Amino acid sequence: MPHQNVDIPLTVIARRQETPDHLTLVFERPRGFQFEAGDWIDLEIPGADLTGGKTYSLSSSPGEPDLAITFKAGQSGFKRALQEAQPGATMRMTAYGNDYDFSLRQHRSSVLIAAGVGVAPFRSMIAEMAETSSHEAAHLIYLNRTDDFLFMDELDAWSKQLPGVTIDYVLTAGMKSKERRRILAASVSDAVHYYYIAGPPAMIEATEAVLMEAGADHDDIRIDSFDGD
Repeated sequence: MPHQNVDIPLTVIARRQETPDHLTLVFERPRGFQFEAGDWIDLEIPGADLTGGKTYSLSSSPGEPDLAITFKAGQSGFKRALQEAQPGATMRMTAYGNDYDFSLRQHRSSVLIAAGVGVAPFRSMIAEMAETSSHEAAHLIYLNRTDDFLFMDELDAWSKQLPGVTIDYVLTAGMKSKERRRILAASVSDAVHYYYIAGPPAMIEATEAVLMEAGADHDDIRIDSFDGD
C-alpha cells in the first residue's frame, strides 16, 4: 500500500559502484521506519528542481539495518545528482510503498522475472527469505544484456541456503527473441501461484504476453516498471 505525502529525511552513508553502469546508494535508516520487500520510495533533493524519475525500488531487505537503492546511470538531472551524491548528502523521502501487490506471499510459489536493474526488488525479497530461513518456492529468471549480473554473489549464496530458491542467469546479448520467449514460457506451471516482472515498460508488456500465451492468468501477474532515464 502506498504511503503518500510523507516527509522523511535521509542521509547517504555509503555508495557502491556495483558495475560500470550501476550504482547503489545506502541511506541511514530512519528510526522506526518499516517497509516490505518489494517496496519503492520517492526521493527529493532539497533545493533542487530536477528532471527525471524520482521513484526507486529498495534493494535492501526489511531485515537489514540501512536502506539502499540500486539504479542504472542516466542522463536526467535527477540521475546525475544521484550519481554525484557522496556520504553525508541529504535527501527526503516523499512517498513509499507498494503497487499492484508486488510482494511475495506465504505458501505461494513464485516466478520472479527481472531485466537488468529490475532485479533490485528481487534482491530485497530473496534477502528477506534468507533472513527468515524461508522454505517458500521462488524461481528467479534474471535477464541481462551483459554478464555483469547485479548481486550475483549474494544471490548465489542465498540460493544455496534456501532449498526453494532457484536462479537462472540469462545473457540476452545476441539471443534470438524466439529463445527468450521459450525460456519465459517454460516458467509457466500449474504449481506457480504468482509471476512477478520487473524491468522497462516494453519488457514488461512483452513478458506478460508470453506468460499469458503459455497459460498464466493475468490476475496472477504482478509488475514493477523501471524507467531508464
